[in-house]
Amino acid sequence: MLKKLIFLPFIVVFLLAACNTGSSDKAAGAKADTIRIAVLTFEQDAPNYVDSAVIIEGTVFHTCKHGGKRMFLVDGTDSIRVEVTTGPDIPKFDENLVGSRVRVFGTVKELRIDEKYLAEWENEVKNPKASEATGVHSGAKGHEDQGTREKLDQINAYRDQIRQSGKDHLSFYTVEALSFAEIK
Repeated sequence: MLKKLIFLPFIVVFLLAACNTGSSDKAAGAKADTIRIAVLTFEQDAPNYVDSAVIIEGTVFHTCKHGGKRMFLVDGTDSIRVEVTTGPDIPKFDENLVGSRVRVFGTVKELRIDEKYLAEWENEVKNPKASEATGVHSGAKGHEDQGTREKLDQINAYRDQIRQSGKDHLSFYTVEALSFAEIK
């Protein structure tokens, strides 16, 4: 009986330690099969994980001032950035996050730009009144403040990129954040 009592504290400590493993990811909503993805290899890895749950960590380089719906993560170089958008439970990213290191739990999303997408966008740009109710392209990310000429130039630039790529579309990848936490 005495031997059993001596081992009881060790068993309790072991069980508590086992239950606490990975709690920071669990708190962020991550599951055991969540994929860890790096900022530096995001563009190469993202096509393999579209609509998959991921965890990505990086330093917040920028948060969008128009609504705070996007932030950009960097890790070691400012030339490689990953766009993170707000998910359904995140109203906005605070500007005070700039410079902070964060861990994001979310889903990889793909925006495919093909000729159909560009034709619809071009029609919305050229006929803004006719497409007000249905316009999905005229407020495309990063183009909210552009004038008509700049938007048409961007549409044509995308057409050139598609031709040069040898594919029928361009893909842009983001992480839609379901939750995030600042890493102290």
